[in-house]
Amino acid sequence: MQNLARAVLVLFGLLVLAVACIAVSIEGSEPSVPLTEEDVIGTWQGDRGARLEVTADGRARLSDASGWRCFKDGQAGVFTGEGSWIMAQHSDEGPGILVKFTVDGAPATQCSDHFAIHRADTRDGGDVWARWLGTGSKEPYRRTPTG
Repeated sequence: MQNLARAVLVLFGLLVLAVACIAVSIEGSEPSVPLTEEDVIGTWQGDRGARLEVTADGRARLSDASGWRCFKDGQAGVFTGEGSWIMAQHSDEGPGILVKFTVDGAPATQCSDHFAIHRADTRDGGDVWARWLGTGSKEPYRRTPTG
């Protein structure tokens, strides 16, 4: 009888632990409000001087972005380029946009990267920031105020 009581107590403890883990996971996740084009259109300023302009017609222009590896020699450098963007969901990072660039001065050279948007809480005007996931540097970006 004691073994059965212990087994029930252990199962109950595991159930409580599982519920607590799920609650923490939900509380710590980003809001479930879907990302819209209005959330990404505008000018994003990097903390180290880079600038990304995302326009409503699907174009993007990135200037003075350091640490990019879009060059033929594979070396990191300062990148300026024009391209196009689409809404995209990166498998590990959540919502954002996929941007495909043509490197200035080298029409045959192209690169693409996912610009992930992170929102602390958009319901009350919380912090919104973004960063490049692959080719670009990990420089954080914030959208400049509009209007």
